[in-house]
Amino acid sequence: MNEKEVRERFEQIYNSTYDYIYKFLIIKSDSRETAEDILQSVYLAFYKQMLSGDRVLDPKHYLLRMAKHGLADYYSRRKDADSIDGGVEIVDERALNMLENDDSFTYEEILSCLKDMDETTYKIFLLHFGHDYTIEKTANTLGLAESTVKSKLYRTLKKLKKEIKEGERYAFFRRNKKIRQ
Repeated sequence: MNEKEVRERFEQIYNSTYDYIYKFLIIKSDSRETAEDILQSVYLAFYKQMLSGDRVLDPKHYLLRMAKHGLADYYSRRKDADSIDGGVEIVDERALNMLENDDSFTYEEILSCLKDMDETTYKIFLLHFGHDYTIEKTANTLGLAESTVKSKLYRTLKKLKKEIKEGERYAFFRRNKKIRQ
């Protein structure tokens, strides 16, 4: 195949596999940025491999395997870095900033509350607030029942409100929009 044919074939594969691989990475990684970085490196490596003339029989499976290896590499590097800098946890700023309001509670307060929550709850917040997913789409992406997602979301919002109000006498919990269902 010449370069033009490779590019066209790559675009077809990219368009048919992007959503699947991205959802996998967003669920397995600790932040949207991490997922996007790994996704970019996976597709770049795949494109270079196609240019070199290698043929892949099942691109979706191959890309998923590359994504898994990318995640493993990321977490092994992160493990080494965490041991050096004392385990600083990174969470998605965008999702938290959507909760933050200038005259209510601060980013740091939200961050400290979210650090104490389980991974599933964090992912629910990431998808719902960071990626503007509906409750139904969040549930489908995480493989959970809608009622589970909704109850975790509401319980966590209530917990955040309580923790922040207890921590600061005049803190108010506000949302700009009603939670979509």
